[in-house]
Formats: sequence, C-alpha cells, structure tokens
Amino acid sequence: MRIVANEKHIRRRAFIGRYASIAGLLVLLVSFILSIFWTRESALIPLGMWLALMIGVGLSIVGGYYAERFEGPRAHYRSVREALKGLDNRYTLYQHVLPSPHVLLGPDGLTVLVVRSIPGEVTYANGRWNWRQRFKFLRSLAGQEGLGVPEADVEYELRRMTRYLGKILPDVSVPMRGVVLFTHPDVKLEVKDPPVPVLLARKFKDWLRGPGAAKAMPAAVRRQLEEALPGGG
Repeated sequence: MRIVANEKHIRRRAFIGRYASIAGLLVLLVSFILSIFWTRESALIPLGMWLALMIGVGLSIVGGYYAERFEGPRAHYRSVREALKGLDNRYTLYQHVLPSPHVLLGPDGLTVLVVRSIPGEVTYANGRWNWRQRFKFLRSLAGQEGLGVPEADVEYELRRMTRYLGKILPDVSVPMRGVVLFTHPDVKLEVKDPPVPVLLARKFKDWLRGPGAAKAMPAAVRRQLEEALPGGG
C-alpha cells in the first residue's frame, strides 16, 4: 500500500497537542496559586484567577483534541495505517491531503474513513447509538472525542469529497462510499443494521476483501483519478 500524507500538517498538530496540554496545566496551576493568595483586599487576584482558569481549560481542550488525533501510538493517522498494513499496491491511503482526513483508493473506488478512537461498549440498534463508558464527561472536558452521530459524519465527509471531485474531475463518475472505523483496542462493538458500514479496525482488511469488495473501476477512471489526486501525475 502506498501512503500519501501531509506529514508537516501531522507534525504541527502533534506539536500543538503535546504542548498545549502542558501549557494548560501550567496555567491552571497559576490559577490555583492565585486562589491561595486571594483576600478581600486583593481585588485584582479574582480577575486574574478566573482569566487563568479559562485560558488553562481552553488550552487543555485544544491540546486534548489534537493529542488524541495526532500524538501517541493511538493517533488516528497511525491507527488507520496499522489497520491497513499489508494491503498490496492496488491501494493508496491519502491522509490530510484531501478535504476528508482519511481516504483509501482501492480497485473499486474511494472509501472515506470516519475514525472513532473511544473505549467502552458501543452499540447500535433500532436507529439509536449507545456508548457505555466511565468518565465520558471528563473526556469531553479534556477535548477528547465522543461517539457523536457517526453516520452524519460519514455523510458530511462524502459531501466534501463529492464537491472536491466535481472540481478536479467534473466529467468522471468515481465510485465512493463511507465507513466508520473504531480503532481503540478496548472498544466493544455491537451493531445491528447500521445505516453505513461500521467496523472494528482489525477487521477492516477482511471486509475490504470480502463483504466490502465491489466491482472494479474502469482502468481509465482509475488512471484519471490517480493523476488528479495528490501524489499522482
């Protein structure tokens, strides 16, 4: 498998994730110290304390958001690469170079990947998602992702890619689909008749070769697509 990625984009956001979180903790420490020295006579300290608190929380949320997606062994881009490791040269993974962050080009078209890296029990039945996990509120405070509405994210990413392809290949019909990929090693997934394909990362390759396999694109469409997408030509 070939990988076409904006490594500079990834490194920059990993840096933000790493150091914004640290900066947020330091600012929160400043807020705590100011609270210790606050007296009724020191009128400016409450203002500084609340300001430091808001800045610290904001930095922690931003840091947590980017850290989860770009920093560490479970960063989204790493988890997707690991899930696809071993695919042959008919596949190309595009990461942060297209409107959608993770797009796989295969023999049968484009697959847009919506990543969820959350632990716990995730179920879908009768049109409803449910996520059982302790400390969900603390995760949201730290800027980490929740379950959300995965199929809505798939639709959004597909619309973005459709507009993009309409600009670069206006007269070419490109097969495209969306998949929700759960990448956290501690997630337990149980879905019944989901509106879009929903898979554990470790089962994605088998799905591509089995239930997810579709009719191959015409060679001419494949060639035009490869030449138009980043890293082609």
